[in-house]
Amino acid sequence: MDYFFCKSLRLLNKKEYDYVFQSAKKIGTRFFTVLYRENKHNHPRLGLIVAKKTAKQAVERNRFKRIVRESFRLKANELPQLDIVILSRNGFKEENNSVLFSELSYIWKKIKINVKKDFISS
Repeated sequence: MDYFFCKSLRLLNKKEYDYVFQSAKKIGTRFFTVLYRENKHNHPRLGLIVAKKTAKQAVERNRFKRIVRESFRLKANELPQLDIVILSRNGFKEENNSVLFSELSYIWKKIKINVKKDFISS
């Protein structure tokens, strides 16, 4: 897979987000809440939700999106076929980028481990 963040790697509409919210598995960290669910595509897809409550200024919301997209873009070829929605939590805007990237790296590893466990147990 190329290291692009093209349209096929995104959740694009309400219906796709609702699919994830219906019966998602959840991972919570200090700055992110992650919901994920298997999809019928051959690749992972990403959706982002940044509440104005957690980041009042557009600059902060855009920074959140840039960081998450970049981390996802670099790890997408290692992730299983999932629809992933990442929600912002309070406090991310005060933290520096390297801390956010390391937390996202932890999330990608955790998702891979959880999917392997689910696959083995079923």
